[in-house]
Amino acid sequence: MPPGIRSRYRPLGIHDASDAAGSAHPTIPIRRHAPPPGQAVLYRHRVTGAEDIEYLAWRFLGDGESWWRIADENPVRFPLDLRPGDAVAIASRQDVGFVTRDRTFR
Repeated sequence: MPPGIRSRYRPLGIHDASDAAGSAHPTIPIRRHAPPPGQAVLYRHRVTGAEDIEYLAWRFLGDGESWWRIADENPVRFPLDLRPGDAVAIASRQDVGFVTRDRTFR
């Protein structure tokens, strides 16, 4: 099955790879891990309750379909295997968690 039209793997194409028995199987290549953009801040989040990678992408990146960005920041972890208590790295904008105090008191 080809990658979906919105998949980050779509431009990489499909290639045949042989298994141990010599049978060819269509595969997609693995993307190399790319560092976060220069303006990004690496945030360490502790997974709680029923949070999954799509929820974290929605919460921190504004789009649940951007879950692969979190997966890229945590290359040694299977993205769907998050458990409560796990710490994951999330590349976020610099203003995440930034509070501007503009109220004055008399």
